[in-house]
Amino acid sequence: MPLAAPSDDPYAPVAVVRTRKPAVAREYGLVLAAVGIECELIEDPEGLVVAVEPAQARQAATELELYAEENRGWRRPEELPLAIGESWPAVVVWCLVLFTTHMFSLQRAFGLDWWGRGGGRAEGVREGEWWRTVTALGLHADGMHLVGNLAFGALFVALVAEMLGTGLGLFAVLGAGALANLANSWLQDPSFRSIGASTAVFAALGLLGGHRWQQRALVRSLRRASWIPLLAAAFLLAYLGAGGTREMGVEHRIDVGGHALGFAVGALLGAAYARFAPKGLTAPRLQPWFAAAALALWCAAWFAAFRR
Repeated sequence: MPLAAPSDDPYAPVAVVRTRKPAVAREYGLVLAAVGIECELIEDPEGLVVAVEPAQARQAATELELYAEENRGWRRPEELPLAIGESWPAVVVWCLVLFTTHMFSLQRAFGLDWWGRGGGRAEGVREGEWWRTVTALGLHADGMHLVGNLAFGALFVALVAEMLGTGLGLFAVLGAGALANLANSWLQDPSFRSIGASTAVFAALGLLGGHRWQQRALVRSLRRASWIPLLAAAFLLAYLGAGGTREMGVEHRIDVGGHALGFAVGALLGAAYARFAPKGLTAPRLQPWFAAAALALWCAAWFAAFRR
């Protein structure tokens, strides 16, 4: 709680806030500047100090007390990372798994029909072939299809991993993609077929947008701008996820429904995480367990596919 600190020197700046968090110090400095009180940030052994002139110390303390009381109970938003730093393992795993699965399916590795057993079939999912919601994410029509999902997926998965951690990020993207495929199987015609990791790619985009939207919505001063991240992500969905191509007389349709559902499921999960998840969920000690869970789900799905 902000409180003016006395000093023996009547002309020395008076500390009204002392904190170890630079973001908090800057926030209180902006609050004081907004009401016309000049202040400075001073480093000391215990962190950062927000200090003002002695004549304005009482007013500054009062303003900060009022600000703290008004915003009590409102959670601070966690900004998205400005740069990708610790998420490279998630990118490596993403690229390695997709590339390996694509090569296995092309070569019919181990004498198995990867496309027939793992491709997305709405009728099969409705009949209980749950694994297709996961395995279909690893199959691609050709090299260009794969490269597109590798590139965009690496970007969005990296950002999700920076936000949630490598293990939880991979698990969230895979789970959201599978849930979107499940929903798509029930909304489409039973004869519907689909393959590709793009559903998971747009689930990652939805996770980012939904998380940022909810974080902004939880802060009163940012409520008017809270929809901007979600609208920006939706615009990117529309730009990248709709349309189709025609090559050599063959039409390649894009699964707009799968993209939209991936984005929607991701946005819901991202918002729910920002609103309800405990802070300790992203702890480094838990990341290997989430990564193991994602790998276990992937392996279990393919095991179930080839078992029948």
